[in-house]
Amino acid sequence: KRNFIKMVKVLFVFMTVVFLNNSVFAASYYRDRTITGVGIYYAGDKSVLLIDIDGSKAGMPTCASTARLAINSSAPHYKEMVSIAMAANVSGQNTVDVFVTGTCDYYGNAQDILGIKMGTMPW
Repeated sequence: KRNFIKMVKVLFVFMTVVFLNNSVFAASYYRDRTITGVGIYYAGDKSVLLIDIDGSKAGMPTCASTARLAINSSAPHYKEMVSIAMAANVSGQNTVDVFVTGTCDYYGNAQDILGIKMGTMPW
């Protein structure tokens, strides 16, 4: 009986971790959007790219209180993200897809960006 209770407890902890991991860190997309604003901000020892997009932002995590997207210079693909975000903003692209996480680790009040795609190219 003790082994069964112990096994149930372990299973409960495992399922809780899996559920939290999938709900908090799940990646998603904002598809067919226009970048309406983009800027670079210096925060401590890092540069931060902040992006605003059009359309609904209802799926943003609660930590993204400013309803913006962000990536900072600690990310290995930061420079590439700055380049493509600036190019999309200047060109007025209206078919931008932004790949995001459910976290706000790059800048405390903006949703983390994993990628940006312009045009009709599939991911």
